[in-house]
Amino acid sequence: MSTRDSAAQGAQAHQPAGAEITPKVLLIAMFYEESRNWLSSDSALQFSRKVRVPGLARGYEDIHVTENGEVALLVVGTALINASLSISALLTSPLFDLTKSYFVLTGIAGVNPKRATIGSVAFAKFAIQVDTQLEFDAREVPEEWGSGYAPMGADRPDQFPGIVHGSEVFELNADLRAYALSVAKTVELTDSPKAAEHRALWKNSPGGVFDAAAQDPTVLEGDVLSSNTFWHGHRISEAMERVARVYTSGQGEYTMTAQEDNALLAGLLNAALQEKVDFSRILLIRSASNFDRGHEDKPHELPFVMDKGGLGPSTRNLYLTALKVIEGILEEWSTRFEAGIPAENYIGDIFGSLGGTPGFGDKQNIEQIRSH
Repeated sequence: MSTRDSAAQGAQAHQPAGAEITPKVLLIAMFYEESRNWLSSDSALQFSRKVRVPGLARGYEDIHVTENGEVALLVVGTALINASLSISALLTSPLFDLTKSYFVLTGIAGVNPKRATIGSVAFAKFAIQVDTQLEFDAREVPEEWGSGYAPMGADRPDQFPGIVHGSEVFELNADLRAYALSVAKTVELTDSPKAAEHRALWKNSPGGVFDAAAQDPTVLEGDVLSSNTFWHGHRISEAMERVARVYTSGQGEYTMTAQEDNALLAGLLNAALQEKVDFSRILLIRSASNFDRGHEDKPHELPFVMDKGGLGPSTRNLYLTALKVIEGILEEWSTRFEAGIPAENYIGDIFGSLGGTPGFGDKQNIEQIRSH
């Protein structure tokens, strides 16, 4: 028996023939720690069914589905490639109809201490991919660059790239985000003594620039930067913040780091172009497990330890806030969400692939690229 035949039989063994699943919500986690709260015995949602879909990441081969089929959970695997392959496998599977599904993307993250603290939860309008740049040895670049990164084809580090791939920026439905924020802010967030102790190190920062880092966890608006590389440090974080502003024409508010988000959104946009999903039905939620820099600007030591007490609160708060949003969607399905929440803002990529004109990017440069 071939591997392909075996995978097909695995799918059939978990799902009755001809029974297409039409979830109202497709929940996405990136790896085990983020899915553990959802799959525990005390979860408010019980995923009692498993559906095997060929092509998902190793170790996460099954889609978890509630008994009534209203909510499904996909764990994509970490990093951009796993995320891209997993979402593409699901979106091309004949086992699911996702044309009316809401996509709730969830993951832990590093947080910009100018914006929030560990344990906080951010709902994004922009996802910005920052690792498709030129990288120079940071010890060998002009001091005014600020880092070794420069946009491809640009004349200077603070210029929109002259060479784009199409996945650099995605803008999501701001009206849907506003609803999600309104219900998520009613959640009482969790914390830990270790996280509180680490958070206190940020008090009394010069000029109060890091005051947000010393506050209690909160739910806020904030955008996400995607990169396969985990960066850490004051200078590189400041450089990435500049990239976010340049790529979004000053609109993006760098709040959380991530790996997978732009890969997932690229797959979803491609599916939207094929009318398999509705791109206006996407929420992107990240919860802070660590800071993107140390409280002191000093050399780091190995082994580098990211978790300063934020992992537990971040995964729990991610679950609590996303659950509140999902419950709202299910409760108001027939009266509000089945028809959808129209986006008053632009949604999509830098090319305007779904229609409309993005309010970011070098329009002349993008048109030249599209014409090739």
